[in-house]
Amino acid sequence: MDFVHRTFQDYLGAKAAVEEGDFGLLVQHADDSQWQDVIRMAVAHARPRERAELLRGLLARGELRTDLLAMACLEHATEIDPSVREEVNERTRAILPPRTREESQLLIEAGPLVLELLPGPEGLEDDEAQEVIVTAATIGTDAALECVKRFRDHPSPIARAQLAYQWAKFDTDRYTEEVVQHLDTNTNVTLSSPAELRALKALGGRPRTTVSGGFIAEELLDALHPHQVTHLTLADNPDLSDLTFLCDFPVLESLTLEDCPAVTTVAPLGGLLLRHLGVTGRADTGVRTPRDLDCLSHLNSLVLYVPLPPEGLAAFPADAPLTTLVLGQRVLPDFSRLTSWPGLKEIHLQRITDAFAAERWQALTLLGRLETFAFGLAEGETSTGIPPGLQLPQVTTLSLLNTGHRSPTEFAEQLRTALPAFPNIRALRLHGLIGGTIDLAPVESLPALQDLRLFHLTPSPDHPLPPHLNITLFPRPRT
Repeated sequence: MDFVHRTFQDYLGAKAAVEEGDFGLLVQHADDSQWQDVIRMAVAHARPRERAELLRGLLARGELRTDLLAMACLEHATEIDPSVREEVNERTRAILPPRTREESQLLIEAGPLVLELLPGPEGLEDDEAQEVIVTAATIGTDAALECVKRFRDHPSPIARAQLAYQWAKFDTDRYTEEVVQHLDTNTNVTLSSPAELRALKALGGRPRTTVSGGFIAEELLDALHPHQVTHLTLADNPDLSDLTFLCDFPVLESLTLEDCPAVTTVAPLGGLLLRHLGVTGRADTGVRTPRDLDCLSHLNSLVLYVPLPPEGLAAFPADAPLTTLVLGQRVLPDFSRLTSWPGLKEIHLQRITDAFAAERWQALTLLGRLETFAFGLAEGETSTGIPPGLQLPQVTTLSLLNTGHRSPTEFAEQLRTALPAFPNIRALRLHGLIGGTIDLAPVESLPALQDLRLFHLTPSPDHPLPPHLNITLFPRPRT
């Protein structure tokens, strides 16, 4: 004898377990995916008192998988003690909907059971919508596709971009038909296979496109509809070296190169009206700042998360109307060249060194339009180097970055020594990265401060902050 369908086996197994009162056996196997349907049917078979016993047994295991299974069982519990139902709901509210990538990963490890519990799109904040999409797409079943489809018209650009980013997790043609073609045309789409390139070509292209992988210039020219691409990211392409093909992209405004180590010069781009250039790369790929930056005379924004050339800022286009400058690696260059760009409004110096001394800070005081400033210390460095009495009153938004992975106490000291130089800031962002509680007493000296955002940090309760201060925590707390 054999069962035509496993559901019959699960049904009879659940019925037998309830009749024998063998709820301990069910709880014992609750982390086995083959027993999950048996347990859910047992809840449907059981009487209210037995349901409560089984659900409390699941919760007593204290595991995410069994907490989620208890939540899934509630739909089969037509009658149950309200206190048990609330206990189950309270346990799952601690992680549903997910708000961080860490929470998404925990749900992914719990398996396909999660899909029927994921909420949305209605009622979700942007970060929640994004992580629900990530969770479902990584699980990657047919049911997962039905889940992510619900977010096609979500108002958040972040959520829609996440949908486009997950293209590779599903069958190319089906995902194109059911998701990608429904996305707003301004959504950035991410491609990583020849099939996706062909699908995008059939859709007529998109102005904002990311292409990941070792594609050659001819493939990119053929698929991307060059006359409509305004924002292009080329990622993880170890062989592409010559950017001459981009001369056929007449409306290209923004180019980002991520882990493209063979690109050593941007000279072919001199004839384009390029407004933004970004270059990033992992240390093991050998990516460096490309040569001939000085030919990009139309740049408004330059973002470099790679080692700077030996000549430092002298390699940058002196005649460009730069308003944004982001330097992600150790900052050593002579900053007197900053006066070449009097229109700079935003500067990020991710890893300054002890050599970033008084004269370099003094150069920042000459930028009268500077509004947003962010900086962090390089690993192993100990001092901000801000000279006593130096003031940058034009800065209204300050971000302090814990790029050196300092303890919250050390980070608080960095904050204390930095704030006197920024007397007029209205917005303060503290990126703790490693978590912990931070003493925010120094912010009381900022009369104009209105908005405080803490990333992976919580304020110390020892110093209550002014009630008018708008404080936001990331990730957002659940209570």
